[in-house]
Amino acid sequence: MKLELALSLLITLLFIGGDISMLGIKIYDSRESVENLKLEGIGREPGIIKYRTKDGNDLSVTFEKDKVVYMENDWLENPKNRQPLFSDFSFGQTSLKDIRDKFKTNGFGYKTRMVRMTDDALIDFSCFEFDSPSSVVLVLITTVSLKEELTKENIHEKLKLEAVILADKGYLDRIWGEGKVYSDGYKKIKL
Repeated sequence: MKLELALSLLITLLFIGGDISMLGIKIYDSRESVENLKLEGIGREPGIIKYRTKDGNDLSVTFEKDKVVYMENDWLENPKNRQPLFSDFSFGQTSLKDIRDKFKTNGFGYKTRMVRMTDDALIDFSCFEFDSPSSVVLVLITTVSLKEELTKENIHEKLKLEAVILADKGYLDRIWGEGKVYSDGYKKIKL
């Protein structure tokens, strides 16, 4: 029985660890593994490299001590390039309601990054922690134009996926603050 449990746990850890990545890059991978990506580099700052992916969207990778701590895949709004580098969701089509229904939780939000409003859009940052030994957080950014007819009843269906982030929870706590708001019935997500 102990051997079966150990094998099951090992298989689960390998499965989860293998799936939480973008283009094969995982949180905590080395800077060298990222620099080996065969993508067009479009920006570089200390600790950050930004790429244009083969599908025409953007990927930015942030490092601390030459280890990956944050990856963000942004949709550049080409309807032909809707597949994010992580998840089976679709940019511009998957709604916040779809996301919450799939994960069966509303997740949590960083108090400093829950909802933002620009002159023409509403932006929601929904966070989900994986049920795994790692401390990786999935952040799904959804947006909606303020020109839409928004109501309390339809807003979660109108907010559509614009960006996908995988990040080390400790890194997010440092840059966004440790304060969080957890939804009622919060739970970690499974892949």
